[in-house]
Amino acid sequence: MSINNEIVTLVINESLPPSKKLTSETHDHWLELIHTEIKYLAQRQKPPCFDKAFVLIEITTPKYTDNTQLWDTSNRSINLVINNLKGIFFEDDNLEHMAFGVVGRWGEIGKTVIKIMPFERFAELINKRQKSAYLLIEN
Repeated sequence: MSINNEIVTLVINESLPPSKKLTSETHDHWLELIHTEIKYLAQRQKPPCFDKAFVLIEITTPKYTDNTQLWDTSNRSINLVINNLKGIFFEDDNLEHMAFGVVGRWGEIGKTVIKIMPFERFAELINKRQKSAYLLIEN
């Protein structure tokens, strides 16, 4: 949990659960995890509120779990994260105030890293990568 170069990073030491496994107990547990991270951050410095934000959710799942089917990023409880960031880091979760991306990977331990940044910063990063890719293609 930190703010570095306008990027807020929240770290939760658990994998974000699949939507179909989200019970009321799991939901409440995740609310507590997210809000504890935000409170801890707020004790150190005031969290920024972006006019338009980009939220990147990086979910690491321990190896050899959930192997009965392919790990599907769109089936994770993403709205649980987004709904608990709005009103704090951005006004609303509509297209005028935020966009998001999800990355999944296998790892040794379960973890969810949430990065919130100004949308313009994300757009700059994408534009730089596109320009680099175009230069490679043209040459």
